[in-house]
Amino acid sequence: MLARILAAHPDVFSVPRETSAFVSDKGARWTKLSLLLLEAAISRRSVWVEKTPGHIHYTRQIRETIPDARFIVVTRDGRDVVTSLGQRYEGDFDRAFQRWVADSRASMLCVERGGAMLWRYEDFIESPALSIERLCRFMGVAFDAAILDYHRHPVVWGRARRVRTAHSARRSAQVNQPITDYRGGWRSKLPEEFASRFEAGEAQELMTYFGYC
Repeated sequence: MLARILAAHPDVFSVPRETSAFVSDKGARWTKLSLLLLEAAISRRSVWVEKTPGHIHYTRQIRETIPDARFIVVTRDGRDVVTSLGQRYEGDFDRAFQRWVADSRASMLCVERGGAMLWRYEDFIESPALSIERLCRFMGVAFDAAILDYHRHPVVWGRARRVRTAHSARRSAQVNQPITDYRGGWRSKLPEEFASRFEAGEAQELMTYFGYC
């Protein structure tokens, strides 16, 4: 959703898909980066952003390749994240939990290295304009309240596919809907066995670091 909102800003080119550029091998990486930079140049916008969740594990390589890169580290209550991922993984909540831990650990390291802003979904839902205004300052662009009406101008988001999966169809619908509050869904959907994992150990430490405990 955040990438979609930023795409509505007149000074921001937001890549309308996940490129997975740094997840790819070096040959494919440079091909994807070249295409991305070409698209950004053609857009004539002053800032470009790209969202690939897996890139949180490649921030060192990104910093080495793009020295002035800055990172928007998006976070959300881990229980809601695991609930969402668990549904996507057809009920494999253990896999979802392990991914959340790994991604959160990498997110913490990215923030600690500097050049990054922590952006919490819950803060955005509480105050959309204030949250996006703060983000615009970090990016070096003027805040434009009109971008919060992004849903009034539907777009096609994601890779072109001959056959859409349930996940891609859901994502396409989500990026074109108004700001919607999905906080706390875990309370009725996350099995207790997994909800309790957030009350101890590394999971609790990560939840505390990101302000959820």
